[in-house]
Parts: sequence; structure tokens; C-alpha cells
Amino acid sequence: MSSALSLPSADYVICGGGTAGLTLAARLSEIPSVSVAVLEAGLDRSDDPNVLAPGLLTALYGDPDYDWIYKTVPQGHVNDRVIGQPRGKQLGGSSAINYLAYTHASQTNIDNFGLLGNDNWTWAQLDPYYRKSEHYTQVSEEVISDLNVSWIDPAIHGQSGPVFNSFPDEYSPLDEAWPRAYETLGIGVDSDPRDGIALGGYNILTNINKTNGVTRSYAATAYLNPVKDRSNLAVYTGAMVQKINFDTSSGTPCATSVSVNVNGTDYVIEASTEVLLSGGAFGSPQMLELSGVGNSTLLESLGIETVLDQPAVGENLQDHVYMPLGYQVVDGITTLDDLVNETFFNEAYDQYLENGTGILAQVALGGALLSLNQIIPDAEEFNTFKNQYMNQVLTNYPYDNSLSRQYNLIRNDVEQGQEVAQHMNTASGMNPVFANDTTKLFSPPTPGNYFTILGVLEHPLSRGNVHIHKNDPSVHPLIDPHYLEHPADLAMLSKIALHIQNKLAQAYPLSSVLKDNGTLYQDVYTTLTEENVESEVKRLLQSEYHPSGTCAMLPRDASGVVDPRFNVYGIDRLRVIDASIVPLQPRANLQTFDSIRVPAGAQEKEEEKEEEEEKEEEEEEEEEEEEKEEEEEKEEEEEKEEEKEEEEEKEKEEEEEEGEAA
Repeated sequence: MSSALSLPSADYVICGGGTAGLTLAARLSEIPSVSVAVLEAGLDRSDDPNVLAPGLLTALYGDPDYDWIYKTVPQGHVNDRVIGQPRGKQLGGSSAINYLAYTHASQTNIDNFGLLGNDNWTWAQLDPYYRKSEHYTQVSEEVISDLNVSWIDPAIHGQSGPVFNSFPDEYSPLDEAWPRAYETLGIGVDSDPRDGIALGGYNILTNINKTNGVTRSYAATAYLNPVKDRSNLAVYTGAMVQKINFDTSSGTPCATSVSVNVNGTDYVIEASTEVLLSGGAFGSPQMLELSGVGNSTLLESLGIETVLDQPAVGENLQDHVYMPLGYQVVDGITTLDDLVNETFFNEAYDQYLENGTGILAQVALGGALLSLNQIIPDAEEFNTFKNQYMNQVLTNYPYDNSLSRQYNLIRNDVEQGQEVAQHMNTASGMNPVFANDTTKLFSPPTPGNYFTILGVLEHPLSRGNVHIHKNDPSVHPLIDPHYLEHPADLAMLSKIALHIQNKLAQAYPLSSVLKDNGTLYQDVYTTLTEENVESEVKRLLQSEYHPSGTCAMLPRDASGVVDPRFNVYGIDRLRVIDASIVPLQPRANLQTFDSIRVPAGAQEKEEEKEEEEEKEEEEEEEEEEEEKEEEEEKEEEEEKEEEKEEEEEKEKEEEEEEGEAA
């Protein structure tokens, strides 16, 4: 890879080498005539065992070598708490430090994007790209039986894509008990969740590659490494984007180049076709504002010349939030908490380096996608809460026409029995009191082995923002998600938490691997009641690190920043291609969405590639036709030459005969 800027220009300059950026870089550079440059502030860590070992994922949080270490401003509706926001600082972005969960948006989630004014955004349009990105690795019948994943339908999974996923071959009794507890409650998964329909509890596919041991499969290893030697692809690390430059001479601003600092030296790289912004839900609005695209009042206050007054930049911030509940595990079960023991950790690390096995190769994850009636099974309680929630959604919160459209879609999904909650688990303790310091978040205050269940609010109603406060790209923007500002979010999350405590944790066989049958908490938690649950949610609320929506793909008159093809309204030759464009938070995890959304949204690039291939085929056919014609002409000339020679020979013979006769 290039260590300094060597190309004077590229057709496409991609600002940010995260999940979306590397996906599109790989796809665009498939076209030999197209040059692509990727600018990434972090380094290449694709051979770093700290990144590759699945069991070390939380060790990267809060480490400035791997993590941008963003934090929110104090959140007024959760006791003024500051919530950490890890974001990957390396090639691959946050796909290099996430929890490896391979879960999908629902069919309804994607169709809702279209209903918000984005033509051709439907599940039917995007589903083929899920398959194209995925490489499902089948497991043994023993694993299928132990993890209770007989629902897996390989026919609807991709088998040859760049992103590997599978189930682990090493797991614990906790993983075996998890899906069976949901079956006890009558809410086991009802089909393969890959279909975009399934609800229920199950063990999740994870992004692991079993080709050589067990390693994380993420954007750098999946999309970049196989193609990094292409002559038309340049990837610059240690490259901190400063701003996008525009030509405004024709009236409509046109993105022409990017100012970037590479390892301490300033450069400008020209983009002859487009600039593609892929800085994530925090970085992309920050870069737009630093470049003069945003709310003019804010920009002028910071001495930034306004290129385009666009107040929607940085607004509509959404994030999945959850209430964690940590339980003590029965004696004899190993969890990630054992890694606190230095001897145990060193042995586990050596084992992983030697053969890619052991606890650091494990990344078994349980999950669930649940509708409202599944978390409130009592009919009377369900009807009462649903009616209150439906009314609360549209009251007591300021919203414009665009937001009311989002809310009505959410209300309709609740009415239709779509998911409202996600469950996740981690075989370790968690101390959400340290939500602002992610280096301590997964370090239990007291020794022991724990199992933490996360109750996630899938479709939050609260909307926040992210904006710069300094004219300096090295200064983090102010991140204000407005967690639980909408009262209906608090009400729903409280019900999700009570369901975990009162139903799930005490359901057999999960209860049999938790102390006191699932009633003994890690010491930071307390028993929830109807009276204290809301205060406990505020005290312990945590982010699932899924920020989105800050450069929303919506109609311009509905607070949109980009169109359905990711073009920034009012700017030529500039797109935003990351999770910031997501207009309405889908269920589950964003990383699966990144690797399929970019090719689908920028489909014309694929069409251009197909056109170029068709053109090449036509040219080849024309060349073959010309060669054929030339060959035929040559054959005709040879035939004529032969005929001429025969005629001359005949004339000669006749002359000889006449001479003899004379």
C-alpha cells in the first residue's frame, strides 16, 4: 500500500476506509479504467491478533490505536451521564472492533425506506446484495444440534461472498441453553432470520473465518486485502481528511478535491469524477460542516465560509440503546471474565496464536428479535400498554412533518407485530456505571463469572444531532443523541428489561446455568420492580454503538441530505455512502447493512461496469468479425491467384501445342 500520496488525482476519492468505504473501493476498482483512492486516518491492522481474535474484541475499546474514543455530551434524560461511543480507527473501521454479530434488517425495515420517499428501496431490490456479500460456512450436525440452529437454511445464504460467517465450533453450556429458554417461553425462532421475517430467540451467525484457525472477517480482510494490489487502487493510511474543496464558479458547488494530512504532511488530491464521503454517522457530518456544507449560522460562528446552507446535516441522529442485566453463572463454566487472570490470559493467548483455538476463538452470541406481544404475553397488559404507547408516540415531543412520517411507520410496525426489541448476550460481566469509560465497561468490580443479557430498543423515537464546535478536523464533534428524550422510549425499554428479568432469565434451561435459577445479579444490578425500573434504566442505559441518520436519505423538503443514490442535494460530484444516510434505524446490526447498502445504492456504478463489459464484448466481437472478413478476403485473393496461375498455365500449354503443330 502507498505510504504517502503519489497519485496527483483519482477518478474516485473515498474519504474513510471503513466498512462502506472499502466495500465500494473494491467494487469500483473492478473496472480497470477507473482509478480509486482511499484516505484512512487509521492504520492497516489486518494482521493484528488483537483485531483478528474474536475473544479480544472488548479489549480494543478505549485504546487510541484502534478506537476514536468518541463520547456523547451529558445526557439530560439519563441522569446527565456521558456515554462512550467506540468507533474503529483503522482500515475496516468499526467492523474491526464490533461484536461480529451477523444479523439483518427486516423486510419491513427496508421497505420503509422506500415509503419515506426513496424510490426503488425495497427488500426485493436489496436481497440479492445480501447474498452477494455473504460466505456462509456450514457446520457439523453436532454443532447444529448443540446450538439448536436446525432452522438454518443454507439456500437463502450466500456461499461465495467476501464476508465469512458461521457458528463457532467451541461454545459453552450457556450457548446451548440460550435458544432453548425461548422455546420454553413459546417464542423460539420460527424460521431462518436471514429471511427478514423471523422473530424469536436463537444463536446468531458471527463474522468468523475458519479457513486458518478462527479469525474475524471484516471489511479489511474481506474486501480490501484480496484486491489491494490492483494498479488502479491506492490506499493511504495515516491520512486525516481536512476538508472537501469545491468549485463554485458555475453556481452549483462541485466537489473537485480533498485536502488531507498524511502522516504530518498536507496534500491535496483531486477527484476527477466524484468524492465519496465515508466517515460514519459522526465523521461524515463533521466533514461536511468543516467543508462549508451545513447550517450557515453554525458555520459562520466558527469562521467557515458557507458553500451550501443545509441545516439537516448532522440532525436525525438515532442509536440503539439497551438495558443490560448481568447474572452470576454457576460454578464450573468458563467465561471471558476468566481472562482477568494473567496466567489464564497468557495461556489462552498462546493457544490462539499457535492454532487459532480456545476461548479467544470463541464468539458464540445469543440473540432474539421480539414483538411487543412476545415481551408482554399477558393480553390485558399488552393491550393497555400498546394503546398507551401508540398515543404517546405522537404526543409530548416536538417533530416536523418528516419525523411524523417516521413515527407513523414505527406505530404501524408495532400494530402489525413487527419487532420492538432485540436481545443479545455476552459471556462476561458488564459494569454500565462506567459507560463513559469503555476500558472499564467490561471489567466487573468483583471477581466471578457472569452472563449479561442486553435488552435493546430496536426503533427509538428520540432524535439527536452531531455538530462541530471547532474549525479543526482533529477535534471531535459534539455528539448529543438525546437518549430517552421521547418518553415512549423509556416506557418501552422498561418493559423490555422486566421481561428479561421476570421471564427469560428464569426460563429453563438458561436458569439452570445461572446461580439461584437466574435470580442472582452481578453486584452492580438490583432487582427490578414496576416502581424502580425506569430509574434503573436511566442509571444503567448503554449504547449498542449503532449511530445512524445524520446525513439522512430523505426528500430534500423532508430534512434529507442525500437522494436515493447518495448524492448530496445541491452539490455536484459528492456522495455520502455510510450509515449516516440511513433515514430510519433498522433492527439488529448495521455492519451487515453496510456491505449490501453501498452496492445497491450506487447501483449505477455496477451498471457502468456492465455497460463497459458489454462494450468490451461488442468490441471483441467486432474485432473477431473484422478478422473473419480479413481472412475471407485473404482466401478470396488466394483463390483468384490460384485461378490466375491455372489460366496462365493453360495458356502456356496451348501455346506449346500450337508450336508443335506448326
